[in-house]
Amino acid sequence: MSRSRKVEPAAAVNAAMELFWTHGFCELGTRQIEQETGITRFTLQTSYGGKMQLFLAALDAYLDIFEQSEMLHTASGGLEGVAVFFEIRGDAAAMPDIACQGCLMLNSMSEFAHREAEVNLRTERYLSLLRRGIQTGLERAKEDGDLSAEFDTKGMAEVLLGAALGLNAVIRASEGDAAGKTMATSIAAMVRGWGGS
Repeated sequence: MSRSRKVEPAAAVNAAMELFWTHGFCELGTRQIEQETGITRFTLQTSYGGKMQLFLAALDAYLDIFEQSEMLHTASGGLEGVAVFFEIRGDAAAMPDIACQGCLMLNSMSEFAHREAEVNLRTERYLSLLRRGIQTGLERAKEDGDLSAEFDTKGMAEVLLGAALGLNAVIRASEGDAAGKTMATSIAAMVRGWGGS
């Protein structure tokens, strides 16, 4: 009989998060999960409820980290904060190594394409966090007089939400850091250009 390995739940979920981030849900098998996280197949079923439940726990952990991240809070800091938010995301040196895989939530959104209700709930949480951070920054810029009273903060937050998702897709798809950095710098320059409009 094989010996069971004890793995701290938080460490196991974090290890699983990196695996799903790198390989996606469908490409990742239970044997690889067992080998790289230390979670036995038995424990995967009994403690986590299977691969899908572990994946959802990994998404929840990712979203909790994202919600508390300094990068997201930077976006709410006025026009300059929104610009810096994009610059940080485009700077590989400012991000954890795993971030070269793009964004776990964007990768998951693409993989599942609205076919899994529980993933959809997490997608909505992610989009809401990102949208709120950017829109708060634009509204603050308007209050500070950096944007005109007629500036459509809600509409332009949607534009920047799309830009953030596109930036993550470019980072995931590109070899090296140049494409992501160029795109992020261009988005930041566009945002700064809105000042006084």
